Formats: sequence, C-alpha cells, structure tokens
Amino acid sequence: MMDIIYRMISLLSIGLTVVLVVVMLLTVRKERQIGVFSLLLSAVLSLIMLPVFIGLSGARLSLLIGLPLLMIGLLVGVLRGFATRIYTRGGHVVGKHSLWFLTGWGLSMVLAQLLALAGSTLLAAVALMPRYLSTGTQVGITGNLLLRRLFLRAPAATHKATR
Repeated sequence: MMDIIYRMISLLSIGLTVVLVVVMLLTVRKERQIGVFSLLLSAVLSLIMLPVFIGLSGARLSLLIGLPLLMIGLLVGVLRGFATRIYTRGGHVVGKHSLWFLTGWGLSMVLAQLLALAGSTLLAAVALMPRYLSTGTQVGITGNLLLRRLFLRAPAATHKATR
C-alpha cells in the first residue's frame, strides 16, 4: 500500500516539475532584474536539491563518477553564463536568460525522476548522472552571472537639487 502512495507522490512530483518548467519557459525570455540575492539563492538551492533528490530517491552514484560530472557541468555553466546578456536599464542591472539551458535542466529533472521511479537500482544511479551535470551547470551559470553582476554597477539615479 505504501508503495502505491510513494508512486503516486512521485508521479505528482513529475507532473508538477513539468508544469513548473513550462511556466519558466514561458517567462524566462523576458527581461528581468538580476539581483545578488536571487543569484545566491539560486546557487544554494541548486546545491541543496541534488542531495535532497538523492535522499528522497534512494539512488546512489559513486562520487568518483558524480564529482567529475559536477566539475564538467560547472565548467560548462561558467562558459554558458556568458551567453546571458546583462546590462543596465532604468537604474537596475537586468538580463535575459536562454531557453536552451532551462529546457535541458528541466529534461534532466524529469528524466531523473522517471528513471528513479522505474524501480531499478542501475537506472536510479544512471538518473543521477544528468542531475550532477545539470547541478554543476546551474551553479556555474549562476556564479558567472553573480561575478558579472558584482562588476556591473547600475548607474546612480540622478537627483535634481532643490533650492
């Protein structure tokens, strides 16, 4: 009975992931403010979600495989971060993100969930491979944007002197 409940929760989680990724895909190309706090939060949540997924799914992957994938993803992410244009507008630092990375990230999430749901230890371990890679990529992109954001200052607002 509990197995059925866990499978239902997993299927609901997969459906929710798909809906959230579609919503993000519809809004990601819009220009939005790039803030230091939101970038830090994104990096921290990305790093937290991998061990949470591992803990909830019970999937295991040797760190001899996982850490190099994480590092490769980090390098790809740092390079990929340069594709996001950031600039100042209206006294704020803003930017537009790419659909391609978000699509790949969303697919890796859904794939990992589906493979973990299959009930095979091997498939669950294989499912972690794209998760390690996409986590590294997300942290790399976010780190790139954070450093660029810190060096790109919004122009100071001009105030008229009152006399």
